[in-house]
Amino acid sequence: MSTVINGYCTLAEFKAHLTPPGETLDADTADDAVIHALIETASRRVDDLTGRVFYPYVQTRSYDIPTDGVLWLDADLLEVTTLTNGDDDAIASTEYVLQPANVYPKYSLRIRDVSSEVWEVDSNASSEQVIDVLGVWGYHNQYSVRGWKAAGTLAAAWASTTTLTATMTAGHTLDVQGGEVIKIDNELYNVASVVANTLTVLSRGDNGSTAATHLINAPVYVWTYMRDIKELALEVTKIMYRSRYGENVETTSTYTASGVIVTPRSLPVWAQEIIRRYQRLV
Repeated sequence: MSTVINGYCTLAEFKAHLTPPGETLDADTADDAVIHALIETASRRVDDLTGRVFYPYVQTRSYDIPTDGVLWLDADLLEVTTLTNGDDDAIASTEYVLQPANVYPKYSLRIRDVSSEVWEVDSNASSEQVIDVLGVWGYHNQYSVRGWKAAGTLAAAWASTTTLTATMTAGHTLDVQGGEVIKIDNELYNVASVVANTLTVLSRGDNGSTAATHLINAPVYVWTYMRDIKELALEVTKIMYRSRYGENVETTSTYTASGVIVTPRSLPVWAQEIIRRYQRLV
């Protein structure tokens, strides 16, 4: 059973990454628990190195009324649920546009040039932190087409907002060992395990979402991490896993007049390139 929260790879993916072709890494309860901890640590290390997160989370973020009309965002926005003006009135999605167009994530929004809406101060005539953006945040450069993937449906209604188990329809594609982030309606979960068709999650209303009931046949979606971020997390996890035994994953050879000097290097060049590609500039 997975205990990983927002891990960028699963136990099964890590074992496949670690072992040579034709070989398998046997199940070991104690070792698997260590790997789960390393996966979560490695994933947060990726966050630290890039200055952003690559999992979806729900949050309301507050902003000052912009002086130039453009509301610049301080995090990666994937989807707006509600945009609330300073006077506490919701602004319809038809009245604003997200920028940049056609790509994700979004970094700003502005009122449409043909809209009658304007940014409003609050009841105290304050313009500071009065615009609220409730939405799905996180980094995914193909969110609209590859962010969420259908994984199955609920075989029975999930009538409780507190129970941690639900029944999936046979034929689902969820990882039986857990470790994935899923979505049912607007509720997010970190999966602990899927034994046959019994889904167990770590908590309800995860990643800032709100626990809710769900109808029978409700679609279940699984979050798909960007491939290079997954590979980076796998590599960082492998480095930490092997370092437990004093093993260097990679070395660098430097040629000098006195001979060859070999020194350890923690991350390969390709991994450092991925970090540079996604580093958040502030």
